[in-house]
Amino acid sequence: MEIVFIIGLLVLGGVVWYFNKDKGLDVNNDGKVDVKDIKEAVDNAKAGVKEEIKKLPSLAKLKAQTKAQLEELGREFGVELDKRKNKDTMIADLKKGIKSQKK
Repeated sequence: MEIVFIIGLLVLGGVVWYFNKDKGLDVNNDGKVDVKDIKEAVDNAKAGVKEEIKKLPSLAKLKAQTKAQLEELGREFGVELDKRKNKDTMIADLKKGIKSQKK
């Protein structure tokens, strides 16, 4: 259990560092390193993670796409789709593939 906690702390520290690596220790540029810098660094990391997360377009937007566009979108999410199937089946496969990756 302690190992999982330590790994979690290391991952969190890595995320905070990654999204603040160009700013140095004084993140808010007020001339001193303090708790406010830590809070701003964590906020920057949260914003960066949210930006990195891809969201699937709405069902209406998916249905408006061509099979080739759906296949390309699937590849962006790491899901291979079969263009020989109809669009509704491709969309269902895409959702199923993304859902299975989140587990």
